[in-house]
Amino acid sequence: MIKLVLSDMDNTLVPFGAQHVSPRTLEAIHDATNAGIHFGPATGRDYVELMRFFHMDESCFMTGIMSNGKRVRVDGRDVWTYVIPHEWLCRIADALRHERGMFLVCFPMDSNLMNPAYAVHATEEEMSKYERLIHFNGGRVDEVPEIDFIAAAIACNGDEKRRAYCEKLIAEACPEMETVMAVPNWFDVLPRGINKASALDTILDAVGATRDEVVVFGDSGNDIALLSEVHYSVAVANATPEVRDVANFSCGASADEGVADALFEIARAARSHEMPAFLKERQ
Repeated sequence: MIKLVLSDMDNTLVPFGAQHVSPRTLEAIHDATNAGIHFGPATGRDYVELMRFFHMDESCFMTGIMSNGKRVRVDGRDVWTYVIPHEWLCRIADALRHERGMFLVCFPMDSNLMNPAYAVHATEEEMSKYERLIHFNGGRVDEVPEIDFIAAAIACNGDEKRRAYCEKLIAEACPEMETVMAVPNWFDVLPRGINKASALDTILDAVGATRDEVVVFGDSGNDIALLSEVHYSVAVANATPEVRDVANFSCGASADEGVADALFEIARAARSHEMPAFLKERQ
């Protein structure tokens, strides 16, 4: 039986560019939780930021893997958090200081509904483009502020060659961290060994589930590690080829509310004490 469902947000639960999950997706989440299943996001976005995505309905994300594994919440309380070392962020910012179209964005541990973030060495034009794309409220700074940050990302304009050059710069400047592309031209920067997958055992222990009792939905590179850890790994129809190769099962596209369809089926199956139909045959 399925006890826990984890879903990526951008381009999985929420079509890319949308401001919120759909009303039908909210209904599906509530149907699953009312059937006794824990539901939560497995996302690069942090807790406060998720308020907007779920129409201020905290019951939809009381449990989840957030900030790419640097925050794990279960039933409304943090069970694990990780602060990125300040010196690591400073090294990355310095490596990008003279690179046009590349800059570091840092998200503070203590946040609010405005989703503030610090764009280091960015121009107003560069920052504004990514504010609209990623949905944060940026402030341009010359140095990484001396506060606790739970997340960081790198904006990188350009083609594949330019992105590869950016990754090389970061690897040389701060080998303690790695880059994973979440959306085009936007790299999540993660401490090595900490990601969505590294948080899996923590959340499973807290909800009392095994790896065979969790379903994970995803679409892109930062989902691969987590999808690889579970049998019931599901790629949405719009997922990257790499994700489709890793996932054992599939569902409809994000734009077609594929995860919502799957959640309704998971809830129905839970009430009937059976496995969901779409998880009975591998793709």
